[in-house]
Amino acid sequence: MSPPFMDAHLHLSTLLMAWALGMYALFLQGAVVRCVRRNDRDAGLGWWLGGALCVGTGFWAQALLNLVALQLPIRVGFVAPVVLAAWMPAVVISAAAIWMQTRTNFPLRLRLIGGVLIAMGLCLLTFIHASAIMFQPSVSWDVGRLAGAVLLTLTGCLLGSLVLRRSLVAEPPWWRRGLLVLGISALFNAGQVCMVWAMQVPAGAVCLSVEHLAGEGLVMVLFGAVMMLLIMGHLSMKLDARAQRRQQALVDSLKEAQDALNAAAQHDPLTGLLNRTGFERMLHQGFDAPSFPGVGPLCVMRLHVDGVRTLTETYGHAHGDQLMQHVARRLQGAMREGDVLAHAESDEFLLLTRGLSDEHELAQLAQRLSAAVHAPCLIEGHELTVSASIGIARYPESFNARLLLTHASNAMLTARKAGGGVYCFHRSGEDQVGVDQVALQRDLRHAIARDELSLHFQPKLRAGSGELSGVEALLRWQHPVRGQVSPATFIPVAERFGLIGELGLWVLDAACRQMRLWHEAGVDVPVAVNLSAHQLRQPDLEQRVREVLLRHRVPPAMLILEITESVAMDDIEASMRVFDLLDDIGVKLSIDDFGTGYSSLSYLRRLPARQLKIDRSFIADLESSADAQAIVEAVVRLAHALGLKVVGEGVETLEQAAILTHLKCDELQGYLYARPMPAQALLVWLGQRGAVVTMPQTPDDGAEEASEVLADGEVLTTWSELGMAPLLRPVRR
Repeated sequence: MSPPFMDAHLHLSTLLMAWALGMYALFLQGAVVRCVRRNDRDAGLGWWLGGALCVGTGFWAQALLNLVALQLPIRVGFVAPVVLAAWMPAVVISAAAIWMQTRTNFPLRLRLIGGVLIAMGLCLLTFIHASAIMFQPSVSWDVGRLAGAVLLTLTGCLLGSLVLRRSLVAEPPWWRRGLLVLGISALFNAGQVCMVWAMQVPAGAVCLSVEHLAGEGLVMVLFGAVMMLLIMGHLSMKLDARAQRRQQALVDSLKEAQDALNAAAQHDPLTGLLNRTGFERMLHQGFDAPSFPGVGPLCVMRLHVDGVRTLTETYGHAHGDQLMQHVARRLQGAMREGDVLAHAESDEFLLLTRGLSDEHELAQLAQRLSAAVHAPCLIEGHELTVSASIGIARYPESFNARLLLTHASNAMLTARKAGGGVYCFHRSGEDQVGVDQVALQRDLRHAIARDELSLHFQPKLRAGSGELSGVEALLRWQHPVRGQVSPATFIPVAERFGLIGELGLWVLDAACRQMRLWHEAGVDVPVAVNLSAHQLRQPDLEQRVREVLLRHRVPPAMLILEITESVAMDDIEASMRVFDLLDDIGVKLSIDDFGTGYSSLSYLRRLPARQLKIDRSFIADLESSADAQAIVEAVVRLAHALGLKVVGEGVETLEQAAILTHLKCDELQGYLYARPMPAQALLVWLGQRGAVVTMPQTPDDGAEEASEVLADGEVLTTWSELGMAPLLRPVRR
């Protein structure tokens, strides 16, 4: 039979004071941890030691107050040396907890071990305080309540070592930190209360330490002293935080000043744009960023404003500065959202654009920028007009920031050498364009005005009957010095220097003008004109075609526009929109060089084309390759199934013509029938075959050339040899 024990109860107000003291100490511990982490080594060491003293005192007092809350029928007292001896373990426990929480990279295993050790230390602290009360006979302990006390204390310590550390590092809102401190301190205090409640004092026992520390005076003095100590510690940390804020404010002020200096060093005071230094830094930082491989295509344009220096010398620097401000605003209005513009030099700008990889889209942007620069500016009563020479370099052809800038500069210099007012692409493998190519471009710009360009026409014939079904217009350039310049030579130059659009418009206008002249001569011949990729991307192509047709009074059905398969399929959605607009006018559309690209049959079905032209590479192999014959036959069947006519181009032998006719190809074109010839030569060619043609009263050089060509037996082939009708039948009025 177990001996009877004294009746005991816990004083609620004292328990609440102990809980409040423990919560305050835990909150103070978090503040000490933050002070240690944000100070240098020496200052952090001081805060660690001082904080351990303050926080340890708080935990020491909390454990003592929980024990004082135990109310017995007899008066009790505490042995002062034992109570004071418990202070040192409390300080050591606090020092260990603060040190562990300041280690952000502390392993989880060691952190858990540390939590267990701190929990054992807190239980030891309460046990030492309990041993300061000397009973005769001595107390006994309830094992169940003691186990509960250990479990609660251990839970609180593990949460403190894990959750509370994360909250200190992440700096959550104050209310979240408060809830964490409230919960963990409640676990600590509950563990101490359970341990005190586990004490069982035998009935009839006497307290031998009743004359030592005892009474309510002990409680109040203890609580007041500890609170004073904790308040002093808190005030010290407030002062430190204030000093830290002042220091941070000073650092922020210095950083703002440094940022302002850097911004001033990287921005142009005249336009407010980035200067060359800022642009280059931004570009280099972009390439060095880990996310750079995913940003897509980049392009750098360098724009030289032509004529600024001359205007400055004429009207003064103030006019020049105002002009550059006007140009800067116009360029900002013309560039795309997300593009970056910089004022690199006194008369130069740099532009970074993202997401554009297609050369034709970049050409359109360059044209828009050039038009913005070229628009007249009214400055102090003077109307000033300048132009822009633009160099274009693209990533990944120029695979780093340095090469992008270098290649854009080289391309810009090339554009300036070409006479200015144009744009120029950097080509892969070229650092700069040869002098001869620059001169050729300059001559090409003036070729239209000098009447050096002309059209030659190559007939297309209906297979089987030999009737003339139309002609294809081909551009020729007779240079006064170089002689006949091949299109394979000058077309790439025109594309690179932005002249292909102007050339294409000239060809379209010249072809329609010639159709009108032929009509007046008694011959109506459909003319096919090749469209470049650049023309296909022009937003006003439909309007330009309509204006040309109206100006020369040409029925739309007489005009055939040819687009290569690769160009049509490059941006199929855009191609279909343009094709639909041209088809609404009544213009016929033809897919040229079919078979060399990678067409989708579903897209081909949706295009409003009327004609397919089989690429000459397949025609050349017809006689020797069964595969070529099979491909041509498949194309013909596919086209006919889609309601399209088929033209075989590059026909040079009778065998090729016979095979194409057998495969039901609709029209034939090639040197076997006629080479490209001038307009008047075509009339002579038709007249010699029996067509009624009203010739001009004074034959021009083209007619004389035609007579020479048609007299050449190597070119002329009789219809009897071809097995066709002996007469071409053009449409007559």
